Amino acid sequence: VTGPSSLTGGTVTSPDIRAGIALVIAALCARGETQILNAESVDRGYVRVEESFKHLGALIERKSK
Repeated sequence: VTGPSSLTGGTVTSPDIRAGIALVIAALCARGETQILNAESVDRGYVRVEESFKHLGALIERKSK
């Protein structure tokens, strides 16, 4: 991903499925750690999404409430 500035990790909230997966992808491109609140919304449209990304080398961790 290229652009005028780098993406930096932070805390974001997923409002729905599509935005949630976009946040996951953006977080994987960002420098630093990103926490996605309401990430369960992604589960409604993507089964075991973190496993798929882990197979590609992503470092994804779910934290229990």
